[in-house]
Amino acid sequence: MMKKYLMLAAILAVGTTAMAEENLASQKLKETVITTTESFGTSAHETAKNVYVVTAEEIKEKGALTIDEALKGVPGVIVRKMDGASPKIDLRGSGATSNYNTVILLDGIPFNSFNGADITSIPIGEVEKIEIIQGGGAVMYGDGAIGGVVNIITKAPENKVNYGSVGLEAGSWETTRANLTYGTKIGEKLLVNTSYSGYSSMDYRDRNPEYKNDEDRRESIWLRGKYLLKDGNIELRYNHNKTKDYYTGYLEKSQFEDKPTQIGSYGGLIHSITDIWNLSYNKKLTDKLDFLIYGGYSEEESKNQNTLTKEYFIKPQVKYSYGDNSYIIVGGDYRDGNREFKTPVTVNGKVQKSPDDERESYAGYIMNKTTFGNLEFTQGYRRERVEYKYSSKIYGENWQLVEIKPMDADYSNNDSYEFGVNYLYSDTGNLYFNYTRAMRTPTISDAGYWYGDVKTQKNDIYEIGVRDYYKNTSLAASVFYIESDNEIYYDKTDANNDRNRNFDGKVERTGAQLSLAHYFDKLTLRENISYIKPEVTSGKYDGNTFAGVPEWTLNLGATYRFNEKLYVNTDIYYQADAYAEDDFDNYFGKDNDYVTVDANISYTLDNGLELYGGIRNLFDEEYCNTITSTRSPWGAGPRTLFYPADGRSYYAGFRYNF
Repeated sequence: MMKKYLMLAAILAVGTTAMAEENLASQKLKETVITTTESFGTSAHETAKNVYVVTAEEIKEKGALTIDEALKGVPGVIVRKMDGASPKIDLRGSGATSNYNTVILLDGIPFNSFNGADITSIPIGEVEKIEIIQGGGAVMYGDGAIGGVVNIITKAPENKVNYGSVGLEAGSWETTRANLTYGTKIGEKLLVNTSYSGYSSMDYRDRNPEYKNDEDRRESIWLRGKYLLKDGNIELRYNHNKTKDYYTGYLEKSQFEDKPTQIGSYGGLIHSITDIWNLSYNKKLTDKLDFLIYGGYSEEESKNQNTLTKEYFIKPQVKYSYGDNSYIIVGGDYRDGNREFKTPVTVNGKVQKSPDDERESYAGYIMNKTTFGNLEFTQGYRRERVEYKYSSKIYGENWQLVEIKPMDADYSNNDSYEFGVNYLYSDTGNLYFNYTRAMRTPTISDAGYWYGDVKTQKNDIYEIGVRDYYKNTSLAASVFYIESDNEIYYDKTDANNDRNRNFDGKVERTGAQLSLAHYFDKLTLRENISYIKPEVTSGKYDGNTFAGVPEWTLNLGATYRFNEKLYVNTDIYYQADAYAEDDFDNYFGKDNDYVTVDANISYTLDNGLELYGGIRNLFDEEYCNTITSTRSPWGAGPRTLFYPADGRSYYAGFRYNF
């Protein structure tokens, strides 16, 4: 089947003779990126890193309904899902721990918390663009940027008196989405807008009996204000989000093959309320000196776990321009988080309060960029200190809790650095090399369930890439090599001692990425290809393939615009098979290669009303979001466990902009 899809794409590419639109091909290179060497903004053309930007227009064009759907097909990106958990964004084969190996930002402020980042809480209609920096960001964002950085940038208030939109959508499994926005201008300097987004669904899989008639629900309210200054601005953003997500567990292989929609091995509810405040101040002090400071406060109440998580963040930085496209940036950041467990625990028959978890980090960094003609050199260094306070539970006979042991960890010499060379060989093309040392300390969740000595994971990342466009085609390609030392992973190969730990050997990842887009008069064709070979090169699993990482991923897409009002879009996605995400001894063999096809259509009337619809998983392919394993000798014995992905679904809706 895969060969047929490839042949179809080739025929479309060769058979189209329409005139090229060169300005569309160059748009990707000129896209301003703020998540790279400086948060002040630069173009992808002048960046010595692997940069990919998904714009609001592209999100709309491919019919993406969520953040994870918007990231599908991006080279080097795998979206990992498991029932009841937020999608994980995996950059370059981190595997099951990708939630802690990718720094997720919301408008430049860390979105990851103690339990990772819940990207489902961000409505896709609020997104202006998504910036993906693979293998970069360690100097700017520090601990956890092993795979890279994803910055979800929401829409800013517009300089208009009255504007807004209303939208409603219905789909399979009783799914509905609603969105309402309104913005205005107060006086000459204050811009404000607000929005509401709602979502409900009964999901693809059957509910467990206790939740049979309950639907998933998400509600999100956004408020934004932007005050214009001379050569700067002050911006405040607030988000309130409520989530109820019912889930059912894994299936045995025979169950999955018989009926993937059936009830799983267990059921549960994730119920949370989140409030996020972000504030930024950006000012050009002189012709050569820029100042930027931004910070935030977040609070998440987990109703089902009865916990309250609070976190503060602040990041000031100064940019001094000392020459033509040459500058130095000095900055730092501070992060302070606390997770309170509200449910009392019983220790040796006595009821007591469970100790809180705490995490605090301090960092300073310096970045420099020097330009000599067509050559740009970047260097960066970051020193970070991370301190944890948490507790470890000790159990006695019959799994009775006998002790809560206070624990702490102090990582005071976590250094990250990078060096890049960018050669602008033409007005459109650049060739770059980048080296980055990235690090990750064990999270509190890791440390509470740990085996052996605790060490900092360090990744050395080497990459060579090129970006250019020729006539109607834009191109981005790169090859990379990553060497990981003390990699943090969850080891289940020993049924009697499954724990988080550091690899006792090294892990190497060798790969390549290619992204092509061809722009014709009415037709746009896209090809995105990723290859990665993750291999353990020493220690206990020497010679094995790193678990949970497919070698090949592929996306072929086509958008045809009949006129300014009507377009259709199709995307084909392929993912190769892989070992179960915890099968580090490669015991069970590879599984779960698949091809899915999505299609959507949009028509805009003269009055601004847009009607749209689409089909996800057009041919109803049966595959899994995740496959794990169990080594238990009891019952059915060692085996793989299956978490089914959604089958075919339909949706239709409208948007009206005013």
